Amino acid sequence: MRKDWLWVGAASLVLAACTTPDQQTQAPQQPAYNGPVVEIGGVEPRYEPINPGTNQDYSVNGKTYRIVKDPSNFSEIGLAAWYGDEADGNQTAIGETFDSNGLTAAHPTLPLPSYVRVTNMANGRQIVVRVNDRGPYTPGRIIDLSRAAGDRLNISNNTKVRVDYIQVAPDGSLSGPGTVGTTVAKQSYALPPRPDIAGGMAVMGGAAASQSQPVASQDDGSRQLDNQNLNSDDNPGAPVRSSGFLGAATP
Repeated sequence: MRKDWLWVGAASLVLAACTTPDQQTQAPQQPAYNGPVVEIGGVEPRYEPINPGTNQDYSVNGKTYRIVKDPSNFSEIGLAAWYGDEADGNQTAIGETFDSNGLTAAHPTLPLPSYVRVTNMANGRQIVVRVNDRGPYTPGRIIDLSRAAGDRLNISNNTKVRVDYIQVAPDGSLSGPGTVGTTVAKQSYALPPRPDIAGGMAVMGGAAASQSQPVASQDDGSRQLDNQNLNSDDNPGAPVRSSGFLGAATP
């Protein structure tokens, strides 16, 4: 009897498998953004390979930090501060020289290098920075900014910010929460040519000199007129050999 129940159970499982449709659970797609897009300043994101030496979990002061393996939808809100000038010249986690005038940042768990959009929650200012260093390790603080980036956001120590990741594909296309509603303004560092001061003065001097020279008279019966050429033979009211103000006659 037990064998009969086992056979019935196996048969019902086979029938259930035949009648149940094959359904797969899919992650819901994010709705497309159709709002306004504004330009913000900062570093123009470009594709860079992940630095393998900084892509492993690590521990600092007894706390373990786990690297975000898939930051495509990464966003967080927390406190931010900026590096002091004493950090200039030090090496970042990926071996670059830290420059407080560059638009860079340090993050404890994002892949390096990477790009994020940082928003000052107090004034709404936004900027895109390149993350090339590790830290901060202060509780509650989520990002450290260079002095230049901090100045543009007008932050002080422990300012509340939002960090949104920008994913850059090998073909240069951008995606991720850091691209929603904003686009990075193209940076052009080409300066207009400097004026040739010496050459310009020479040209101006030459032009002034040429204008100061009298025009040679042509042999066509014409002559230059000046006060010395005027006479009163035909026009009694004309000044005679006058050199006074506005042609007034002089004794």
